[in-house]
Amino acid sequence: MSNPSGVTIQDQCIAAYNQLRAGRGTPKPKFIIYKISDDTTTIILEESSPETDYEVFLEKLSSAVDKDGNPAPRYAVYDVEYDLGSEGKRSKTVFIHWGPSHAPIKLCMLYACSKEQLKKSLDVSISIHADSPDELEWKHVLKEASGGKA
Repeated sequence: MSNPSGVTIQDQCIAAYNQLRAGRGTPKPKFIIYKISDDTTTIILEESSPETDYEVFLEKLSSAVDKDGNPAPRYAVYDVEYDLGSEGKRSKTVFIHWGPSHAPIKLCMLYACSKEQLKKSLDVSISIHADSPDELEWKHVLKEASGGKA
């Protein structure tokens, strides 16, 4: 799949997302992290994990670096589960665009230009753009996923 930035989306990215949504696989993925390849031509799967500890996911996402060791942007999807008491349990997938403020500008621009195409390919409606770790705190992600109900 191609997009206006010229970056293509690897089929494996969509397949991993479909596995998360369908709940297939042993164990089912809880989150997926995507990155743009070092040659800046393709969005690729960096990691798909069944890890349920949100802090582990957050550490992996916020500690991402580029090939030169600089802080690097990433895309991610996270399967947020929450309980609305009498209304029951819910699960929503949230698309996250991580763009750390100290990342190289050119790389940030490439991620920004490619984001919508990936988001559309995955068909995710809930989205968070974060420049700092505090924007990815669990309470913020839960609020977005639940529409402010949880």
